[in-house]
Amino acid sequence: MLKTLTLAFVLSPGLLLAQVVINEVDYDQIGTDNAEYLEIKNIGTTAFPLQYLSVVMINGNNGGAAEYRTIQSASWPALEPGGYFVICANQSLTVNCDHAATPATNLIQNGSPDAIALIWTPDSSIIDMLSYGGDVPGYTEGTGTTAEDTNEQDGLSLSRWPDGSDTDDNDADFVIGCPTPGEANMLDPVNCVVSIGIADQAGVAPFILTTDASGEQLILRLDQSRAAATRINVYAADGALVAAQDLGIKASAQWSLDVADRGPLLLVQVVAGDQRWARRVVLP
Repeated sequence: MLKTLTLAFVLSPGLLLAQVVINEVDYDQIGTDNAEYLEIKNIGTTAFPLQYLSVVMINGNNGGAAEYRTIQSASWPALEPGGYFVICANQSLTVNCDHAATPATNLIQNGSPDAIALIWTPDSSIIDMLSYGGDVPGYTEGTGTTAEDTNEQDGLSLSRWPDGSDTDDNDADFVIGCPTPGEANMLDPVNCVVSIGIADQAGVAPFILTTDASGEQLILRLDQSRAAATRINVYAADGALVAAQDLGIKASAQWSLDVADRGPLLLVQVVAGDQRWARRVVLP
């Protein structure tokens, strides 16, 4: 339920239990950037008064940090715990858009680097910030995210993963996922690119994947040209990490995972030294 709060409530200690974060950004599309949006999520335990929030966009060109756009409105409602608030360029092109901002094209700059900050207007303090395409001085949590939206493919967004997770490190918190404005972030290896924050290597992967006769055990056989520190990550179709295993420094190894009731699709990622591969598995 959306509601308006008085300033007295806004400044009460209960507000300390509420927190909003930049949860998802789609800043680049093929051709004209006219479907951009920014999603805010309340990850706290009390309603958050958005009418006292300002969204500030920062141009990080040439090592600077220049504000180029501010979006705010006294009419914005309170955002309930777990709720999402979407600011978009075009409501006709963005589902679940709560506020249509201007301009309708090139609303959010494309990085290299740029940043976005959520400002608490009563005292101008920064609540949350995201630096993308590099580090913007004064507007970076930890390290700027290395995940990048791209104009080479539609259907991608810069997404906090897991949904709403905040470790105060932009690079750790954001990956490329599926656009889900107003809904929980999702990594879907069927309907959009899954990077899990790590770019896939081209070429033949040095492992094969099979299942046992019952179809309940997934078997990975690794055979690399040289030994390397190797890790296996297994993700469900919604991007949830379901298993992980450090194999140590190996050239050859075998590993198995119980996949009963985990189907029908998994993404298996092998990270070996500075090499990374990801393969999809359709379970019987």
